Amino acid sequence: MIAQAHRFMTRLGLALCVACAVAALALPYIFAPAVRIVYNASDSLPSGWYRIEPAAELRVGSIVLARPPADVAALAARRGYLPLRVPLLKPIAALASQQVCMRGRRLSINGDAVATALPADTRYRPLPLWQQCRRLRQGEVFLLSTSNPASFDSRYFGPVAASEVLGIAQPLWTWSSP
Repeated sequence: MIAQAHRFMTRLGLALCVACAVAALALPYIFAPAVRIVYNASDSLPSGWYRIEPAAELRVGSIVLARPPADVAALAARRGYLPLRVPLLKPIAALASQQVCMRGRRLSINGDAVATALPADTRYRPLPLWQQCRRLRQGEVFLLSTSNPASFDSRYFGPVAASEVLGIAQPLWTWSSP
């Protein structure tokens, strides 16, 4: 009788341990934790560590962490720009009601030339080109790195939904890329 009770308690303890382990593994899928600190290794911004804060208000000049559209993410992953499901870290160059125009390869915002789009990446693969001239709609942001002309940003794929912005990035510890 005591041996049976001991076996029952052992099995119950093992079952509880397994249940706790499964729950611990499932929690990140049920309650996705917010990204709090990210590392930037790209040349679009200074390399280093950035703290991500909730995006209460988006402003031109703010550096944001944003999910690219699915087709853009797939292209970036195929070409080795960014692993799949890794968000972009880019400055906001324009918001709703601002006029964004790509004429030829010259990008202007509200009539001011701000960047040029390259025809190909560093491996000579042709780059897509966002070829529109329009006011951004409510809920759109235009992401653009002016510090690196080879940055893969909105000049190639267009505006991103503001709902895809995961937060605003504040530099914690950064350094210039060589």
